[in-house]
Amino acid sequence: MKLIDIIEVFIAGDWGEETYSKETPCAVTCVRGADIIPISEYDFSAIPVRYINQQAYAKKCLQVGDIIIEKSGGSPTQSTGRVSLVSQELLDHAGAVICSNFCTAFRVKKGWNPLYVYYYLQFIYNLGAFFNFEGKTSGIKNLQLDAAFAAIPTEDISESIQNNIVVILQGLEKKIAINRQINQNLPILDHSLRAVEVRHAA
Repeated sequence: MKLIDIIEVFIAGDWGEETYSKETPCAVTCVRGADIIPISEYDFSAIPVRYINQQAYAKKCLQVGDIIIEKSGGSPTQSTGRVSLVSQELLDHAGAVICSNFCTAFRVKKGWNPLYVYYYLQFIYNLGAFFNFEGKTSGIKNLQLDAAFAAIPTEDISESIQNNIVVILQGLEKKIAINRQINQNLPILDHSLRAVEVRHAA
């Protein structure tokens, strides 16, 4: 079984327009490649608002469980193919969400846990597999998504096993998030301790 076999539908991206107009009256939050890492850390503050037409709004708005994949961008040391999961938290914060035209989104078939597929794609990305499916246009790297998904295998496992794997990985993610928060607070704690030491020395 290949990745392409578990996908129900692809949803194209759209950059839309910067301002409202009669032609583009629908405000949406537009996820770019640059937003993928912040979204994984539940930071939705910098995702831009764009305006699209009503036809695009009807076709391209994303729902919980959809997966966004970066298809253009990257760098010599970073491949395309980073992924982001559309969560309820994202929709609650941002309202209507689409992805930019440098990304595409997809929805998995029934019987597949979107979180499991998201974690699996992160694993594939970290292996560097997407480097093998990149072309260049005008100096920008483009992921040959159809070829990648037609070639990359995935094991046909039951949804209950997928769910068990997700529970384990979510637990690890929470621990990572806690450690990240502790590390972010360390400079503040160090500054506070130094201030106390100065006062005591005085």
